Amino acid sequence: MNRTPDDLPWPPPVRRVASREELLSPATQIVRDREDYLGQGDLDIGRRIADDQYELFVTHEPTNALQQEFERLQPDFIALHDIGASSSLRLLGALAGAAGARVQRLSIRRQGAGVPLAVIQFVEAPLANGSKLRIYTTDINADSHTRQQMALVLLSRSRLGVLMVGELPPHALTAALAPLQEAVQHGHWPNRDLLLLPLGSATALAAHAAQLAGRSGVTLRVTPQAARPADAWAFISGGWNRVQGQLGGAATLTTDLSHAVPKPPVPQAEAPTQQMDLADLPARQRTRPAPLTTPMPVPGGVRWDDYAERCMTIKGAVSACVFDMHTLRPMAHAGGRPPAERLAAQGVILLSAMSDAGRALGLGTTAREACITLAGHHLLLRPVPRHPGVVLHVVVDANVGNATLARMQLERIEAL
Repeated sequence: MNRTPDDLPWPPPVRRVASREELLSPATQIVRDREDYLGQGDLDIGRRIADDQYELFVTHEPTNALQQEFERLQPDFIALHDIGASSSLRLLGALAGAAGARVQRLSIRRQGAGVPLAVIQFVEAPLANGSKLRIYTTDINADSHTRQQMALVLLSRSRLGVLMVGELPPHALTAALAPLQEAVQHGHWPNRDLLLLPLGSATALAAHAAQLAGRSGVTLRVTPQAARPADAWAFISGGWNRVQGQLGGAATLTTDLSHAVPKPPVPQAEAPTQQMDLADLPARQRTRPAPLTTPMPVPGGVRWDDYAERCMTIKGAVSACVFDMHTLRPMAHAGGRPPAERLAAQGVILLSAMSDAGRALGLGTTAREACITLAGHHLLLRPVPRHPGVVLHVVVDANVGNATLARMQLERIEAL
């Protein structure tokens, strides 16, 4: 029996890879003047350049620039911070994946340079009044120092800070909380509400919570253990609603993970151009055809199980997985280990690394395919032709198969 995402334990984190259309488009939007760039008209941090991308240009250190943006706009948001775990990005992936949406990205760039100094990921959840609330993760793509400083900025400026605590021994937990405790008790800390969300045992967290808050005036609550993303979201959204102090009011969140993020609109194709004057047609034929929808390919259109099985005929193949790179969901798997979930997760990470390397080298970000040779195996990573967003990941035993031959066999299979 298939299990829904809400029933599954914490999935691998989603490292989103850009779509083919996104990779073929410019990475930065050119604006006419300074006022066009700064005049956003709302409280968004950064300027939207795509459906799921924002960018913020800075002229100095990115952490200070981000803090100044928060001080200027003073937006309400939730910050998710990992302690001894890496689950905040997984939760964002679960929230977006439940709606078939994408985790969004805020790229912070130096003025005049294309390589991001930091990339922050988030989703937007609708409030009861129709406005949107951003939920950021502090799992930031940046150097170690910038990542740590930005995490403190996000937590201190959030309306609700959530500490997602993994299974750690008491001494390790004390050491992990020490920088945060110093910032809360002795730094500038506008945030008044923190939530400790244990992913493992919660027996020792109450004492750590009291020590963390000290005499700072920060309210710190410990939730029950969250075994699934749905549990974590229920505690977080419930914590937000409690902070608002108006359950059922205008600024509350839904506690249902499957409806936390709205579904993205289906793109509409333009109506076909008419080659004749409508006045020349009979009256009953003078209505223009309705716009045609162009849905993304779905697994029902192709027998993906058969496709994965055919890929196993490649000489030396030991495991093959077809997955959706936007939702990280395996669509078919054949062979043995590695399992489908791991092949999908690592495939997304490899494609993302290829795109980042191409961007850093100024060679473009379109990752067509990859062939990686390890000590005893070859990894073949290839988008499935005519199915945007669908990727094949095949593991070939290097002692049996040959990488070049495997790619040729794969091309023959695709031709069928």
